[in-house]
Amino acid sequence: MAGVRFFTVLNASFWARVGVTAAVYLAMQWAILTIHPAGWAKYWVLQSPDTRQYWDAGIYAQLALVPACTAFYPLWPRVIHWLSLSTALIPTLRFAQIASASLFLLSLPIALFTFEKILKDRQIAFLSFFLYAVGPNAIFHSIGYTESLFSTLSLLFLLNLAAIEEPVASRSQAYGLHGVLFVLTVGLSLTRPILIQSGLAIAFTLGVLLSLRLILAKSSRTLSSIGLVPTQFLNLAAVIGAGSLVGYALYGLSCWQTLGDFWAPFHAQVEWGRTVGLRPWLLLLPRSLLIDLHGLYLPALIGVAVVGMLLTAARQRRHLVVVLPRQVGWYLLLLHPLAFIGVLMGLARFRQSWIKVIKVGNIADWPRYLGRFSVLYAIAFSGVHSLINLLANSGNLYSTSRHFFGTPFAFVGIGAILSALSVPQLTRLVWVIAVVGVGLLAQQWVSYAADGWLG
Repeated sequence: MAGVRFFTVLNASFWARVGVTAAVYLAMQWAILTIHPAGWAKYWVLQSPDTRQYWDAGIYAQLALVPACTAFYPLWPRVIHWLSLSTALIPTLRFAQIASASLFLLSLPIALFTFEKILKDRQIAFLSFFLYAVGPNAIFHSIGYTESLFSTLSLLFLLNLAAIEEPVASRSQAYGLHGVLFVLTVGLSLTRPILIQSGLAIAFTLGVLLSLRLILAKSSRTLSSIGLVPTQFLNLAAVIGAGSLVGYALYGLSCWQTLGDFWAPFHAQVEWGRTVGLRPWLLLLPRSLLIDLHGLYLPALIGVAVVGMLLTAARQRRHLVVVLPRQVGWYLLLLHPLAFIGVLMGLARFRQSWIKVIKVGNIADWPRYLGRFSVLYAIAFSGVHSLINLLANSGNLYSTSRHFFGTPFAFVGIGAILSALSVPQLTRLVWVIAVVGVGLLAQQWVSYAADGWLG
């Protein structure tokens, strides 16, 4: 059982990794808020919220006091209301910040355990965990936003998916796991909008698995022969889809009773100016934080990579080629992902002596590893948020990085690709990016203290 296995990993090494990561996060927060003249005064809400920027946290605190049907979903405000027992804005906002930070820290052991269970590689799991816990978007887990609750539910959701993918002892246990998955999905759907996201993620996951099945059939292999059971995937898709619908329906019915509009949360998005359209210039300039471009390009690259790797393995190719620059200076172009991709393609075509060509073998197990529902769904669910931001944000990529990197789903995808490829140079590069991310987290805390835009 997942609960029993969780306690089996609670050894000194496990807690050391969690403790070091948490210490880095807390030391960063403490140092910046102490150095900045207004840091702790803002965090403890010692001044009127009218004079400082608390963004979404202030809205959630207001909704905790006076519920309303808006684009903000109700579970986090209700949790704040139930636990804070306050009827004033400042104490409620203060409690929301403390509660979100506490929940984030308490969930860190679950996060590392979840990454280890899904990724099957302790070193890559720790890298994914570090990226998640001390990256620049980790700040949103500590400032009264919904990220801490949504991420905790997401980790339990992913852990439950991983448990379902393993052989279960009895049918009753399988029903129980699916029931828990349904409840967690309802909780996620009441915390943030996931109705469209989960629907598209399910479609992507089943589409990849169907394509994989057709390709394998040509070589007289089946999904079940490599550990993939089609009926299991359909059951998971049905449970998650139903949970997403039920979760939204509960909120939608509340909106219908108060405003006469079942789709009021979606209409509220339109009132903010979010309209669907093609805006290709955002691929070059996000008109927001530069990291929002990474929140746009990385999910696309992960999706393309995992599909390419599965097709390569299913067609029984001998190897997959990974190309990286030889000179360290070229990696500075990662500041703009499109520039790095363009230069890398140019070097591969015209300056082959300037690149490293790495042939990755031992790819026969990729369908069994990458073709799991948990991995494919995590990749698709996180990536869909970025696609929606590209299509619906009116003239900017605001919050794209936050929506992609702010929950654990993205880091399952990153870790799965790294673990499957097992290319040391690529893993080292991601560790360098993780260290840079710690610096960006510091910059985020400075912006928070100075009322700057966080994303």
